[in-house]
Amino acid sequence: MLLTIFLVVLGLYVLLSLIILPMQYRFLVNLKEMEAKNKVKGKTQGEMYDSMRVDELVLHENMQGNPIFFLANLLASVIYRIKH
Repeated sequence: MLLTIFLVVLGLYVLLSLIILPMQYRFLVNLKEMEAKNKVKGKTQGEMYDSMRVDELVLHENMQGNPIFFLANLLASVIYRIKH
């Protein structure tokens, strides 16, 4: 019984991660582009985050730090590294 519940919850988590994956991938691509633009300007990553608006920082923290998005973040990172 517990195994069935665990497998259902795990399946729902994987499904949710796959649904969120395209959004996480686009976020990662945009973040890397922003880092590249700031690198050309001579800004460090810390300066980039210091110059962000508060709403962008909250969005970034939620997208990258939320444990619900862990699998989607991991998969998006792997896909990004394979493509680039």
